[in-house]
Amino acid sequence: MRRFGPILISIIPLAACGSGDAGGVTIRGDFADSARVPATVFAVEAEREAEVKRGAFVLRGLSAGPVTLRLVSGTDTVGVLALNSLPGGTTLELRRLRVDDATHLAFPQTVSLTGPDLVTLNGVRMAVDARIPAEVDAHGRVLSIAPEHDALILRPDDSALPDLRVVVGFAAQAVTPDGDPVEPGRIAAGDSIRVQGRSDHGFVVATKLIVPRRRAAAAPPAAEPAPVAQRPPPRSSQPGEVEVHVRVPNEVQEVINAIQGRGNGRARGHAKDQGKGNGHGRG
Repeated sequence: MRRFGPILISIIPLAACGSGDAGGVTIRGDFADSARVPATVFAVEAEREAEVKRGAFVLRGLSAGPVTLRLVSGTDTVGVLALNSLPGGTTLELRRLRVDDATHLAFPQTVSLTGPDLVTLNGVRMAVDARIPAEVDAHGRVLSIAPEHDALILRPDDSALPDLRVVVGFAAQAVTPDGDPVEPGRIAAGDSIRVQGRSDHGFVVATKLIVPRRRAAAAPPAAEPAPVAQRPPPRSSQPGEVEVHVRVPNEVQEVINAIQGRGNGRARGHAKDQGKGNGHGRG
């Protein structure tokens, strides 16, 4: 089976890496598009700046707690990345960062993590691949779903699990708890469903979606693009002079933007490999 990484570039598997500075937080990163690399990365809470050299940066000795990173070119913020409270000793690597044009939120293609079991990045809950069981049977809430209903993000009720990136192939069944067939198009963001399938490189390949009967009887949701919570355009200023307010896209809509932009929503059975996201934000 081909890997599904190009479909949902916003949400990626985590792998273990080296330890951080004792008691401090270390964040490293690099960028996917060499033509859109910022000059500096500014850690808002710590009021510290790291120069981007040869396409990479490192911030060492940050205090435990939430971390907001601003990607800065000249005096303009071109991207923002918000992390939940990180414990002391955490080392986080953000590999091949890209910035979503619509929201200015930066997402890595892959992430390496030492320290906590889970990390929330721009509202997306992530963990190492090993935390996803080989055989998945999870209840949860649909955070986002592709326009063609062939990929979705599920937030499991089990808080020990990361958000699951689910690929819905042609062989997957959508049924009620009694086994009656359901049109996948009736599933919408916010629905509580049960997903059964197997894990594959950090994704879940669904074999069955179990949908509550009330959703099965409801009319399919209107075919309208889901709204995106827009963050006000970054202001031109020196890094230490801007108070950053990060707003995550509604229900992780960034994931759906990635599906539409890089795979045209066609993940049935396998993922498209072509397509590169446009990485720069507005100045």
